[in-house]
Amino acid sequence: MLKAFFASKVAYILLIPGACIIFFPIFWIALTSLKTPPEIQIVPPTFFPKQLSNTTNYFEVFRREPFGNFILNSLFVASICSISSVFLSSLAGYGYAKFNFPGKNLFFFATVGMLMIPFQTIMVPLYLWLTRFGLLDTYVGIMTPFLVSAFGVFLMRVAIETIPSDYIDAARIDGCSDLRIFMQIILPSVKPALATLAIIKFMWTWNELLWPLIVTSSTSKYVVTLGLSSFTNMYFREYHLLTAAAALSMIPTIAIFLLFQKWVIRGVAMSGLKG
Repeated sequence: MLKAFFASKVAYILLIPGACIIFFPIFWIALTSLKTPPEIQIVPPTFFPKQLSNTTNYFEVFRREPFGNFILNSLFVASICSISSVFLSSLAGYGYAKFNFPGKNLFFFATVGMLMIPFQTIMVPLYLWLTRFGLLDTYVGIMTPFLVSAFGVFLMRVAIETIPSDYIDAARIDGCSDLRIFMQIILPSVKPALATLAIIKFMWTWNELLWPLIVTSSTSKYVVTLGLSSFTNMYFREYHLLTAAAALSMIPTIAIFLLFQKWVIRGVAMSGLKG
């Protein structure tokens, strides 16, 4: 009992510095977003702004650019891609985990092997394909590469394999179809994995810059990452506006994590159980 107590204390001591290192950049961005340009440029730099209630930079962000529209575009794109990836990945994971068919392992390794292919190698043919179908500068064009996740297929197969096949056999005896088994037995049993995949996919899509930069030409279709780049140019950077916009762009991802964190924590806790 005493050994476990000291072990937990040591774990907290080791985790606190790591948490501070991770949190400090976010804290610094939040404080910098409340400073004026002279305060940011002063040497030596100051840690706290002169006025913590200075929200002028945030209003200037929305006055300078349609940043609210950028956030809504990113929310729409990231949400659709997350839902699509979670559903399709769990379907594929169910097939790989609980069905036997010729070439199953070959197809699975081919799917996972896509993780080793850099996205830059397929951008040109994908761009040409979207051009042929007239999907440039559209939401569909932005979302196309992110609707399915090879990592999600791998994650869901591993999660679904932990479900006893006896549950599925019993449901089939009761007359359940495979789709009903998937919806009523498989998905509720892997909620932690679904939440984890949703968070990861949302953050990956939210932070994507290169592909939206290539396929988007009109400001009305800009996502938040392109909106952030509008506060920088080759000559100078408006750090007071850039940090305010960055602080605003972090709010949705933090909210998504807080929404699904109980499922992620439950998944981590259950992964240590045996039997």
